[in-house]
Amino acid sequence: MKLDIVFTGVGGQGIIVASDVFCEAAILEGFDVAKAETRGMAQRGGSVVVHVRIGDHVTSPIIEMGTGDIILGFEILESVRYLPLLKDRGTSLINKQFIPPIPVIQRLVECPSVEELMDVARSKTRQVYEIDGINLARKAGNIASVNIVLLGALSVVHENPISEKILTEVVSHSFKPEYTAVNLKAFQLGRESVT
Repeated sequence: MKLDIVFTGVGGQGIIVASDVFCEAAILEGFDVAKAETRGMAQRGGSVVVHVRIGDHVTSPIIEMGTGDIILGFEILESVRYLPLLKDRGTSLINKQFIPPIPVIQRLVECPSVEELMDVARSKTRQVYEIDGINLARKAGNIASVNIVLLGALSVVHENPISEKILTEVVSHSFKPEYTAVNLKAFQLGRESVT
């Protein structure tokens, strides 16, 4: 068994935290885990991509072009940017949030619309789950829990071998106690968003 997941978005979205939670759960589930992170000016909203590989025997953390199983996209433009890492007709879970890069804000370049970006994702993946992470996190009680909403969504897709029970346990102890209830609710709302 092997599963290669690309976590991608922009700095400040909790991407690395979400990947850490997933990796810990995978280890508890008994899998080999390899992880590699790239942070591009993350503190300023730059691109962040994390390669996570789990399986019976994993030797390298890097997901090669055209071999990834899933993209867990925290932001739509970054999700589309990393689609080439997916294998032919892979699966993507994409938070529909668009965070314009600085050149777009400064009107130096034009960017496709959110719908155009989603069309690209739909054309390049076998299955696209479109997730309204911001509103689900708000419903859970904390807009910062978008990353846990997306983990909840990831927990439901058929490629994922990590049990809901293990992921829930890791989410429960990975944050300060005052955030436990909110994060567990966010996780459940994420699960419900793709069923």
